[in-house]
Amino acid sequence: MRVSFTVIGDPVPKARPRTVRKGGRTWSYTPKKVTKWEDAVREEAGKFFDEPFNGPVALILTFFLKRPKSRRKENYVVTTPDLDNLEKAFLDGLNEVAYMDDKQVVVKNAVKRYIVSGEPRVEVTVVPLRNQLSLDSF
Repeated sequence: MRVSFTVIGDPVPKARPRTVRKGGRTWSYTPKKVTKWEDAVREEAGKFFDEPFNGPVALILTFFLKRPKSRRKENYVVTTPDLDNLEKAFLDGLNEVAYMDDKQVVVKNAVKRYIVSGEPRVEVTVVPLRNQLSLDSF
């Protein structure tokens, strides 16, 4: 059983935790923009999952980003944000919804592209691998 869905909105890359020192105390936090994006991913994914998959999963991710005015010819995004940082924020948003923990993701296919039509979004397919002998049907 594969589950496919789309999260509408500007994909946000995972940022490094911010560290604050105040009154002799030090703590770290995730920036609000990243937290809001992860919450949006979690909310949309929750519409498609009754319970998280147990066992290994494969993901297909396509990030559609706004094309800057200075980039008219390329279809693929060759500038920031980095693809791995986009993936990290999205995978963290799927924790405890699509799977219990992102360590269950054993196969991943991801692309970042400029929007040809529509609005900024991420299209995702989650495939449980527990009953498959090979990835041929992936």
